[in-house]
Amino acid sequence: MTEQPNRTAGQLVDELTSDTAQLVRAEVRKGQQELLDKAKEASKGAALLGGAAVLGALAAGTSATFVVRTLGKVLPAPTAAFLATALYAGGAAALGSAGLAEIKRAGPLWPEETLASIREDVRAARPHAG
Repeated sequence: MTEQPNRTAGQLVDELTSDTAQLVRAEVRKGQQELLDKAKEASKGAALLGGAAVLGALAAGTSATFVVRTLGKVLPAPTAAFLATALYAGGAAALGSAGLAEIKRAGPLWPEETLASIREDVRAARPHAG
């Protein structure tokens, strides 16, 4: 904002509107970037959870015939099927746990810095609002 004597109320309102719009646009851009950074951080955890889902499906269906048949050569067929299911379920649990830990490590998914900046902007504007 430039200092000019004898500005009209309309000019002041126009400047205030322009400054406010610029501030809002800057905060929105900052929030978008922060969300993008957090999404990139959480992507590893999401990939691990995807792997857990695939292994969980295998555990539920025990469609890995090779493992069941191989175990069936040394164990009774029902025991071989149960053991294969337990192995896949254990793998799914391990991947799921690792995926959740990655997502928790990334922290909250909302743009914390932008929200703090907006709060500070509101605090700074309050005394001048009258």
